[in-house]
Amino acid sequence: MTPTVADLRIVNTKVNLLPYKSDAERFGTPEFWAMIDEQGGDCDDYVIAKYHRLFAMGFSPKIMRFATCFVEPSAAIEKKDCYHCVLLVDLNNLTYVLDNRYPHPMEWELLPYEFHKLQVAGTPAWEWAAGADRSFG
Repeated sequence: MTPTVADLRIVNTKVNLLPYKSDAERFGTPEFWAMIDEQGGDCDDYVIAKYHRLFAMGFSPKIMRFATCFVEPSAAIEKKDCYHCVLLVDLNNLTYVLDNRYPHPMEWELLPYEFHKLQVAGTPAWEWAAGADRSFG
């Protein structure tokens, strides 16, 4: 199977149809990474589900990685309150972001996010994003 952007659209759209529910609502804990289900989940749960669906379709782990970022950071909002997780997929010389906040995969450069940490593709290791705020987590 040759991975396509259409595959990314399908997976992003289908998983985004599941309800958003915070970990506190779902598990009674502030943070717990699990795959989203019909009961809902938060941003990292959407990412896990998208990763697993794409992997099942034949996408290589070498082109997929998790990323954390700050969305809409401002002086009025603490960074910890705008922390977010997305899935990055490298395809056709572009990096696409699969995000529960957007209905379609977005090109990395088009998002107004401040990226923080990136998973090293195909490994469990993480690295700092270029210019990342290392004072946070």
